[in-house]
Amino acid sequence: MRAGTRAGTERIDELLRDRLLIMVNDRSAINVLPYVPVRRGGLVLTGAAAPARCRKIRNALPETVVVMDHGSHTHRVATPEAPFGLMSDRGWRDLDLSGLEEILDGQRTNGASYAVTPTCFIPVDEAGSAQVLAATIAQANQLRRVDTVVVLPCSWRWLRRCSVSLLAEQVRACRHPVALIMQSDGDPLERNQVAEGLRQLCRSCPRLVLWRTDLAAFDAMAHGALGAAVGVSAVLRHGVAPQPGNGGGGHKPHPVVLVRRLLRYHRVATLQDWFAHIDPWTCDCAICKGAALTRFSDRDADVIAALQHSVCELYALHEDLDATLAGDERIGWWRQQLADAWEYHRLLATQTGTEVSFPKVLQSWRRQSPVALPRAEERRGQNRSGPS
Repeated sequence: MRAGTRAGTERIDELLRDRLLIMVNDRSAINVLPYVPVRRGGLVLTGAAAPARCRKIRNALPETVVVMDHGSHTHRVATPEAPFGLMSDRGWRDLDLSGLEEILDGQRTNGASYAVTPTCFIPVDEAGSAQVLAATIAQANQLRRVDTVVVLPCSWRWLRRCSVSLLAEQVRACRHPVALIMQSDGDPLERNQVAEGLRQLCRSCPRLVLWRTDLAAFDAMAHGALGAAVGVSAVLRHGVAPQPGNGGGGHKPHPVVLVRRLLRYHRVATLQDWFAHIDPWTCDCAICKGAALTRFSDRDADVIAALQHSVCELYALHEDLDATLAGDERIGWWRQQLADAWEYHRLLATQTGTEVSFPKVLQSWRRQSPVALPRAEERRGQNRSGPS
C-alpha cells in the first residue's frame, strides 16, 4: 500500500494549515528541535543526512511534523522533460514518474510526515519557461497520492505583474499543495512588484505554502497562505539559482539574531555598534531570559544560542498570529505589528543617536493589500465585454 493511502494518515492540508516550519540543515536540527512546538511547528531538514535525521526524530518524537527538502533546485534548471531530479553521492539523476514515486516513498519510509517533490529551478523570461512551469504541474498531477507537497522553486520574476497571473493559474491547477520558493540574489521581496505579487498569489491560491523564506511567512499567512517554512540561515531564507558544483565555502558563521521588535534579522555586531554607549535591548525568550541581545559572540556555543533565540522569537510571533481569525482580523494584527516595528525603529534611532533605516520590505508590507487575481475565465470574460 502506497504511503499516501495508509490508514490513519491525516489530510495533508491539516498538517500544513497555519503551521510554521523551521528549515534547518540536518547537522543543526538537534539544536533547534527542543524549541519547536508540536501543535503548530515542525522541521524541514536539508543536507545529505536528512533521511537518517528524519528517521531518528520520528522514532523519538512521533507527533512532531518533520519533512525533507532535497534542494534539487540548487543543482539543476528544470526542463519540460525533466522537471524533477536528485543529486546523490552517485551524481545527478533525472526522475521520471516512477523514479519520483520512489523518492517520495523513500521520504515517507524514513519517517517524513509528508513527501516533498525534488523540483528543479524554474526560471522565467527564457524560451519555454511557461512550458516548463506547466510541465512541472502536469507531471506532479500524475501522482495519485494524498501525502505530497509540490515544491515550485521560481525566479522572483514570476511574481511580477506580467507573470503572476500565469503562476497563479498553475498553482491552482495543481492537485497537491504547492510550496513556493522565491529565488533571488538577496532578498526577493526587495525586487520591484514582488511583495504585491506574493500577496495576490496568497489571496488567490488557498493551498499555497511559502517555502525557504523569512518573516515574509507572516505576511503570506496573514494574506491566506496555508503555512510557511522559515530558514534558520540566510541561505535557507530564499531560493538560489543553480551553480556549477554548488559547493559552498567553509566560512565560520557569525551570530545573527531576530530582533522581534524591529521585525528584522541583524548581525550581533550591528547591535553592538548601536548600543555601544547605552544599555542594550534585552529579550525574555526561553534562551535569553532577560539578557542583552548584544551578548552573543562568534563562539560556536553563542552561534547556536543565537539561532535558538531566533527560533523562540519566531514561534512567539507565530503564537500571536495563530490566535487570530484568518481574514481581516489576521491582516489587522499584522498591520499592527508593522506599525509597532516602525515606532521601534524611530525609538532605536532616538536612543542610539544613529540613523536606522526602515527596510524597503517593511515599507511595502505597510501598503494597502491588493485584491485576489481573477481566474483565467474571468479575465477572458472581461476582455470580451470590453471597457465600460
